[in-house]
Amino acid sequence: MSAWSLDRITQALSGAMWTFSSLPEDNSAATFVHRCFRRESWRGAGFRERTLMYAALPFAPFVTLVLAIAFTALNGQAIKKRTGKGIIRQIREQFEIALRYAILPPWYYIFELHDGDKRRRASEYINRFEVKTCLYRILRDYNGGLPIPAERSTFCIKDKLCFLSRCRRFSIATAPVFLIVSKGEIKAIDWGGSLLPETDLFVKPLQGENGRNAVRWDYLGSGQYRRNDGKHATAQEVLEGLCKASWRRSFLVQPRLINHREIADLANGTLATIRVMSCRNERGEFEATNAVFRMAQNETVVVDNFHRGGIAVNVDLHTGKLGRGACGAWGSTGGGWYERHDKTGVQILHRELPCWPELLAMVRYAHGSAFSDQVVIGWDVALLDSGPCMVGINKAPDLDMIQRISRRPLGNERFGKLLAFNLERTVEAVHQSS
Repeated sequence: MSAWSLDRITQALSGAMWTFSSLPEDNSAATFVHRCFRRESWRGAGFRERTLMYAALPFAPFVTLVLAIAFTALNGQAIKKRTGKGIIRQIREQFEIALRYAILPPWYYIFELHDGDKRRRASEYINRFEVKTCLYRILRDYNGGLPIPAERSTFCIKDKLCFLSRCRRFSIATAPVFLIVSKGEIKAIDWGGSLLPETDLFVKPLQGENGRNAVRWDYLGSGQYRRNDGKHATAQEVLEGLCKASWRRSFLVQPRLINHREIADLANGTLATIRVMSCRNERGEFEATNAVFRMAQNETVVVDNFHRGGIAVNVDLHTGKLGRGACGAWGSTGGGWYERHDKTGVQILHRELPCWPELLAMVRYAHGSAFSDQVVIGWDVALLDSGPCMVGINKAPDLDMIQRISRRPLGNERFGKLLAFNLERTVEAVHQSS
């Protein structure tokens, strides 16, 4: 990752390298994670990264002020109406949180730190930049302190076709791949006919995240397809367009997956997925720690990603029941929480997901069999009438969505404790080897 990436810039402007040095010795998992990040990030930083950390310090107060003004303008009146907390007090609290806990103004609203109970637990929130720029990489590179296997699964996480092939190798249910289109050439995988199958199609880049550049083509009959933006095309025209676009990026052509009938009304016409976090535990097994159900707000959107404006809902791991839904991935949280879908009016709260035990069993099996050299994984699983179907994987899952939607920090929850356990073992192994 480039030293000038957004996460590294956020890290530098947060002052975390200095703030975390003054955390109290409370023997908590969250404090261990913060201090481990500070120590290992500094140890692994090159001249450019260290220069960035120092150079950013004089600008930190100004940037915090600008962010506080911008995000208070976006959310302040809604929060004042909801809680009675005035604008000036919100801004003051944002500065206090940034100074004491290295949490910048956008996350004051994302994590609802205007709420006194949540603010008292501010030190327990794990920042995105901590895991994204440092901790996940250390865990992955050193296999959580365990022996490093000769064959690593990391490439199969980056490449969607390799991921699907690996899932098939271990009998993990996934979607078929009709075609791969790359550099102007078409390669058939699960399709033996000419042109395109006469069915609804989903097209996505071979490499990419957050549903960017994904397209849905609905089959209308008589060889005609309609794209999600309303454009009509024949099979030949669809393929010609893909071949032309494939000089910039390669594409997978798959069937459009249809939600399980019991959650179809929640999905607003788009495939809904469940993000499940799993982590290696103290026994060397793989444990699901958190789950979030994601659905699209608008029927014209072809993906359910939280960062693309979708609604996310916490899922009770034990029962598969849904909590309240919310948006707000980018710090716009004025919409509050939904007991019903804000566009369709369909009930969300207390809905029970079908096939929940089977979904958790799939995640545990997939992590333990096909990706056991990864300490932490974020899984994207769809629920179809045929059962759970694995649709995606993330080797560095963002914790913002989990912490916002669960309405509590992860630092001292089960995930945070497992993260601390694996980091401690990893650091010991690294130091012993050096």
